[in-house]
Amino acid sequence: MSIRILKPSLLTSLVANRREGFRSWGIGPGGAMDHFAFHVANYLVGNENESVIEFGYSSAEILFEKNYLVCVTGKGYTVQVDGIDFPLWKPLKIASDSKLSLTKTSKGAWAYMAVHGGWRAQAWLGSETTNLSAISGGFQGKLIQKNDVIEGNLSVPIAKSQALTWGISTRELNQVYSPVDEIRCMSSIETDLLSEVTEQKFFTEDFILSSQSNRMGYRMQGPRLSLKQPVELVSSPVDFGTIQLLPDGNIIVLMADHQTTGGYPRIASVIKADLPRLAQAFPGEKIKFIRIAFSDAEDFMNSEKNRLAELKRSCHLQFKNSIQL
Repeated sequence: MSIRILKPSLLTSLVANRREGFRSWGIGPGGAMDHFAFHVANYLVGNENESVIEFGYSSAEILFEKNYLVCVTGKGYTVQVDGIDFPLWKPLKIASDSKLSLTKTSKGAWAYMAVHGGWRAQAWLGSETTNLSAISGGFQGKLIQKNDVIEGNLSVPIAKSQALTWGISTRELNQVYSPVDEIRCMSSIETDLLSEVTEQKFFTEDFILSSQSNRMGYRMQGPRLSLKQPVELVSSPVDFGTIQLLPDGNIIVLMADHQTTGGYPRIASVIKADLPRLAQAFPGEKIKFIRIAFSDAEDFMNSEKNRLAELKRSCHLQFKNSIQL
């Protein structure tokens, strides 16, 4: 019961729930870059939070050696099965000996492929998500390469490849991913260290996502920022979405594979609800950071939790009523 990777994307790996509880050991949580796409891919094939395959920044091709019920989510990609267009954000029945082509097209960075029952992955410290630094979790603790074989936990009876009729609406997706160029954030621990002019620049001027970006952090090009005066800081905890001011005056937003502590000033923090939108930004895209109050950030976070809970409920109900395995 397997698929074979004919062509991996630039960054292809197995991701799962974040590995929480080990930051004091210097082990970051990791997990999916776009947690919304990760969760919904699972929900659409009747899973809870199984491991999924994350594809990043470029096209990929996969040969199915068994019948699988899968779902591809994400942004900036199209899907074809044996040359026929198939939709994202809908369950897909893929027959054995079919080739799925995931083609990078428009703006967007990450795609996710979930399978009913989950992909077989190595668990490490309570999570199956890949940790490249420790060479643990996921698929042998490494990026997935050409000709690697990934096992699915469940094969299903399928006569031919086809897309199912239900999925996530464009309206729902727009609520999560639009507008692309405005990212909401909160003031952080060291915001007050910025000069008045710099603080105004940060919250009003545009930044460009640099090509020197990866799963650890998104570097931004834009106005050079500065502190009121030089300061030495003790390394302190950081998280997914922490915005740090680098010594050269540029900023970096820490992403899924961030370190556990950092010594650069933490000048802001991206709200959790906007992390999927930021993750899907592609190098060269324009980004503006919009300051909001902590109470508003909490409201947006709760709204996102409620949205995911409702999507999980509705997806599982649709799955139960329409899938006979």
